[in-house]
Amino acid sequence: MNNLKGNSYTSKALGILALPAVAGLLAVAAFRSPADGNPIQAIAEKLSEYYALTRPEKVYLHLDRPAYGTGETIWFSAYVVDALRHHPDTLSRVLHVDLLSPERRVVVRRTLRLAGGRAYGDLDISDTLQAGTYLLRAYTNWMRNAGHSEYIYERRLQVWPAAPNQPEETGGAASSAKSSTHAATAAGKVDVQFFPEGGSLVAGLPSTVGFKAQAPGGRGAAISGQVLDEQNKPVVAAFSSQHAGMGRLSFTPAAGQHYHARVKLADGSSADYPLPAVQATGYSLRVLDAGDSYTVEARYRGVPGAPVPGPVMLLTEVRGYLVGLVPRSITDDGTPVSWKLGKARYPNGILHITLFDAQRTAQAERLAFILNGPPALRVVLTPDKASYAPHDPVHVKVQVSDAAGQPIATNLSVTVAEAGAASLDPDAGTVATNLLLTSDLAGYVENPGYYFQTATPETTRALDDLLLTQGWRRYVWKEVLSGTPPALPYGVEQSLTLAGQVTGMGQKGIANSQLTFIQARPTRNVLTASTDADGRFRFTGFPGKDTSVVTLQARRIGGGSNVIIRPDLGPPTFGAPLPPLPPVSAAPPGVADYLRRSRQQQVQERQGRPEGDIRNVQLGNVAVTGKKALVPPDDPRRLYPGVVANTILDFASMPAAQSGLSIFQLLQGRVAGLTVTGNPPDVTVQIRGSGTPMFLLDGMKVDDDVINTIPSNQVEAVEVFKGPEAAIFGGGSGGVIAVYTKRGDKNYKGDDANTPSPGIITVRLPGFYQAREFYQPRYGAPVLNAPASDPRRLTLYWDPQMTTSILGKTEFTFFTADGSGNYQISVEGISVNGDPSRGSSTIYVAPKGR
Repeated sequence: MNNLKGNSYTSKALGILALPAVAGLLAVAAFRSPADGNPIQAIAEKLSEYYALTRPEKVYLHLDRPAYGTGETIWFSAYVVDALRHHPDTLSRVLHVDLLSPERRVVVRRTLRLAGGRAYGDLDISDTLQAGTYLLRAYTNWMRNAGHSEYIYERRLQVWPAAPNQPEETGGAASSAKSSTHAATAAGKVDVQFFPEGGSLVAGLPSTVGFKAQAPGGRGAAISGQVLDEQNKPVVAAFSSQHAGMGRLSFTPAAGQHYHARVKLADGSSADYPLPAVQATGYSLRVLDAGDSYTVEARYRGVPGAPVPGPVMLLTEVRGYLVGLVPRSITDDGTPVSWKLGKARYPNGILHITLFDAQRTAQAERLAFILNGPPALRVVLTPDKASYAPHDPVHVKVQVSDAAGQPIATNLSVTVAEAGAASLDPDAGTVATNLLLTSDLAGYVENPGYYFQTATPETTRALDDLLLTQGWRRYVWKEVLSGTPPALPYGVEQSLTLAGQVTGMGQKGIANSQLTFIQARPTRNVLTASTDADGRFRFTGFPGKDTSVVTLQARRIGGGSNVIIRPDLGPPTFGAPLPPLPPVSAAPPGVADYLRRSRQQQVQERQGRPEGDIRNVQLGNVAVTGKKALVPPDDPRRLYPGVVANTILDFASMPAAQSGLSIFQLLQGRVAGLTVTGNPPDVTVQIRGSGTPMFLLDGMKVDDDVINTIPSNQVEAVEVFKGPEAAIFGGGSGGVIAVYTKRGDKNYKGDDANTPSPGIITVRLPGFYQAREFYQPRYGAPVLNAPASDPRRLTLYWDPQMTTSILGKTEFTFFTADGSGNYQISVEGISVNGDPSRGSSTIYVAPKGR
């Protein structure tokens, strides 16, 4: 850290570091102008340099089940890899996992410590939450540099009404009636978009056009229709969507025409949607699948009489693996030039094909997919038997191998779930669909598992339709080739970080704002720092063992406190509510049976608790002797617990505290022996003429100018210690003034404690979450922890961290429970070489007595 500048301060005791928000962790010297020579090589070098600077990451979460009910627990295992080779990531060491409600509000948040790109945890779905579609997201801070949600892992989860204290027939994000109303009002609001292959419709050049129809909430909508010209004459045969509202059509646009599609929707209504404008000149790109290769055709239409442009070049990439092809001369009459791309030379994943002109400007782009063999390594699970009795041990051997049968060392996680629960969302994303497909596409991908189920002409066509329409989010060529390093406002988190921005009453950041950092828990510390040119700040180095309570105060350079401190609370959560679930009576097959089993399990689990289903246990009355206190004697904000002053002022109930007067002005005339002289911000305070008192803010020693910056309406109470009663604090005979803020109170029930407030804010920064251990009883002799009854049914076993040997082998044992039926063993993971790995097997548990 010797390269830090003077506006950064360190605390050796705590290891907390205040840094400007600009992430200067990666050198920008590599962003240089390419040397003259092969133009494709020069472009490839710029892209390689871009990747070296941005170092993109990916996250995947393996869950114990694809769908859940209220009152249940989500168990997850996290894999963080570099976005190109999919090797375990060593850049970030902090992972954030959020569960968002149907209204996109964060209801559960976990902050996890990463080790070698791995972490695991759990999320409780409280029985006070409503059923509906939830959003599970995971990200590192570094990922956010690509955009607010560009690289963030997101997965929609169906959460059904399963808690015993909830009515079963609740439908989706609200009641059945509300859901029906929502569906009715959303009817007909289908969004249909058209995407010319290569990017543009060019007059006189044959074009393939992909289309995508989406209902509200992002799900595909079935449509059919025709493309019409300005005279409403059909120009192509009727088209219809295939899978998930997607499909394609082909025609040759004419110069000067404006085309539209007359679309018939599923409810029988129709609507017109415009196609992109036709360009008089330009390039087109066409990709044809020839089985073991792709044929890429490029065409050009120029201005009559104008010189023919120079040769065109093709650059192809799969996850950072670059292949440039020989430039081709092109004519302006639409005659195609072509290249052949052998699929075997690329790794599995999205193939990004870009056509450049002679001036190194990207003119057309197209996505295709490379799949050489299975999308995931084969994980063979071999239980020691096919059928078991309740409470039997199940011993499973694991073998991971590639397509050639060679063993591969792999990091895995394993779940054993009741077969009905495990099949509630059969087309949900997997480690293979995420790493190879959805993590590189923009927007929501519906049922990603469908594309990798079975290689058929239908699934192959559907996958190509997806790539023709869904878009690309890895980079933009204009940014890559600009020669300007990309902005990286979010730093790499090696430890817990408190970051944010200081702004005026609007949104503009205030440069060089003076910050005071006051930590009250778990240890006490004071730092000072200043914001960067955009008003951003970052404090890092928190140990992460306990929740840290930090008060931040900010002032302008001139001393004004009319600023807003906006802590960084993660990516924004705006957007339309997630689509509601159908009523249980109209839900997919298996949901009603699953809910019955879930309720039965939750009832049995509660009956097995010593306190039954009692959620709140009242403590006996506690006798507290001493003085009356607005702030409890044992409040953690007190420097010395139990030490309460004789003089206490209740600011929360004081009308004058809402007037905008400073704390010192309010104390004047209300505390005997206290005198205040001067005008804010230059104020002097004395108690009985005995010198300057000690000032405490939520238990932290601060200067009087810090107290003077706090708005009085943010204060809960002030205590004044005089004479002998202040002796315990030491520091002379000037007395003590202790200020307790509303936001510093752990029981504060006012506005969200993280809501921006003028000049001051108290933030609670949770430590790293300590994941619970999945309950795994053991039966047999000697009896270790076998219960009298075992209600486990939905998930029998969960191991978030399993590793094979270099021979690709491992094994594990678990016990069956009271329930009978079929159970699915599922394993997912990523090999040390970056290959997604999957496998499953099924066992049967016979009913008791058989």
